[in-house]
Amino acid sequence: MNVSLDTSATADLSAPLVAVAFFQDDDAPGAELTALDQRAGGRLVTIAREEGFTGEPGKTLLVHLPDASFKRVLLVGAGKASDARALDLRKLAAAAAEEADKRHLALAAVALPAALASADPALAVRYATEGVLLGAYRYTAWLTDDKETRRHLEGVRLNLPGADQAALAPAIARAQVTAAAVNLARDLVNAPPVEVTPRRLAEVAEHIAREQHLECTIFDEARIAAEKMNLLAAVGGGSSQPPRFIHLTYRPDGADASTPQVALVGKGLTYDAGGYNIKPTGSLEDMKIDMAGAAAVLGAMKAIRAVAPKVIVHGIVPSAENLVSSTAYKPGDVIRSHNGKTVEIMNTDAEGRLVLADALSYAEKLGCHKIVDLATLTGACMIALGPFTAGLFANDDGWRKAIEAAAERGGEDLWAMPLAKKLKAMLKSPIADMKNIGERWGGAITGALFLQEFVGKATWAHLDIAGPASNDKPEPGTPRGGTGFGVMTLLELIANET
Repeated sequence: MNVSLDTSATADLSAPLVAVAFFQDDDAPGAELTALDQRAGGRLVTIAREEGFTGEPGKTLLVHLPDASFKRVLLVGAGKASDARALDLRKLAAAAAEEADKRHLALAAVALPAALASADPALAVRYATEGVLLGAYRYTAWLTDDKETRRHLEGVRLNLPGADQAALAPAIARAQVTAAAVNLARDLVNAPPVEVTPRRLAEVAEHIAREQHLECTIFDEARIAAEKMNLLAAVGGGSSQPPRFIHLTYRPDGADASTPQVALVGKGLTYDAGGYNIKPTGSLEDMKIDMAGAAAVLGAMKAIRAVAPKVIVHGIVPSAENLVSSTAYKPGDVIRSHNGKTVEIMNTDAEGRLVLADALSYAEKLGCHKIVDLATLTGACMIALGPFTAGLFANDDGWRKAIEAAAERGGEDLWAMPLAKKLKAMLKSPIADMKNIGERWGGAITGALFLQEFVGKATWAHLDIAGPASNDKPEPGTPRGGTGFGVMTLLELIANET
């Protein structure tokens, strides 16, 4: 997909489809819309009023102008101008890309509102480019009908009159890399579990390492056993597809023993049937998404050189399938973890925290001063926060605030949750150091409290992404299926670490 910058006057735009923001302000629907409306003889605003289109966010109206040099104008609801922000350009551009491709058009243009772009043109262009590439995403790997797989849209022009093309070229380049990283994560989540196995995730990691010149270590089942990652081995023990432990490392130029280290840890359950606590029909069908945390970490590592952090970054993925067989672990088992703590298994469907426990203690032993893990960990978090917001747990206020700020810049929704110490008593076991699950209440919190037991003194945060990891209803820039949630937040986070 070619994304380019058009610096001509908005009124001079010429394309099969032009997208423009439509603000809700009655007296000023937008300068760019006004320019296009004047060229169209006042028909755009007139038709919008006749159709009852008010500029409500998330709403669009396609207006056909067969006698104009722009045959179609897509009015994109932008809400109140006073509430708009540069990040909204991502949805504006995504809506344009989706509509143009749906209409089988090869070219589209997007009029970037000066009100949102003038303060930081590079950021505006970056957001818009990301919107185009995220909006154009479709997962078609297993479709055979050419009408379903063919991509019609070839290019999008971002219109920003008078902009410095040379100065903004790096913003487009960075957006292309980061959008590709998000789309990789989407592909991994959307792919069927017959394709994406622990071994396949390891192969993807090896490819990323070659592409980005990263260090790569893959533990097979023998090495996992030797490293005493017994929780990971137990979760993967019921499958003929053996577990894998993936470790990618990025080192900035000049890194030495004193360079701070950050670990990104992603849960990689490529399929989760629940083990002996098997999930019911209706809950099994989407369990390929249980590796969305791993996908986010691999996506971030794919784009890591585009943000060039000044710290050493470890991308760590414990990966397994959680199935039922004669070799599967059982409720009642007691297993010794990588850091030596023992866990009584009360529910084999609380497996994500087990594989993460071994990975977190491994990251802590590496000497990482900061750790963040991502996991589709609990349905309880979805009940608390809904399907679009991740729960954020942290043992350090500064780290929590840094992640919140990164998510804000990345356009991803988080909500800080408490590590309520009183609930820790739910995890007490009469025969082991802890149980792997608490009572019904506060399930997202007890899951986080369990993980905290394996990070030692490291600064740590946990993102429960069970809700936003996948999407049932598409919206501009976010398709149905895997969303790639977490990639943008991780990239923004590590870019600002020193």
